[in-house]
Amino acid sequence: MDFNLNKCVNFISTNTIKKISEAFDRWLSEYNLTRIQWIALYFLFTKGDLSQRELSQLMEISDSSVLRLVDRLEREGLVKRERCQEDRRIIQLVLTEKGKSLIKSSLHVGSEFSDLLIKNIDEKELYIFQKVLQNMYENIMNDERSRK
Repeated sequence: MDFNLNKCVNFISTNTIKKISEAFDRWLSEYNLTRIQWIALYFLFTKGDLSQRELSQLMEISDSSVLRLVDRLEREGLVKRERCQEDRRIIQLVLTEKGKSLIKSSLHVGSEFSDLLIKNIDEKELYIFQKVLQNMYENIMNDERSRK
């Protein structure tokens, strides 16, 4: 058998991303936020009011996961749901003043964490890494078995 799990890109990348995600959660803990909550607040802050569907697409998570996330953020007073003025059928997610304040005060965490991740990696290596990841993503998206 030629397969070696310890050299498998999927195994290595999954474990690495898990550790990175856990570390980012620890960095955000002083703000009483998880990385998923922070990402949602970030998108609402940078993109403006969004529907739950738009937020789920930006975050690349299921509609049901976004629903639970928004329920939590709403209970914590960070977002509110409002009917869209142009189309009353659509409910927009709007940052509250508390939500705006929290994301503004924690934006530096994302920047500092990103800087730590790429510390000692030159621009060429980073470009190659990003290109390889993009190619892997395209390989999966173009594979019939992977999209079922």
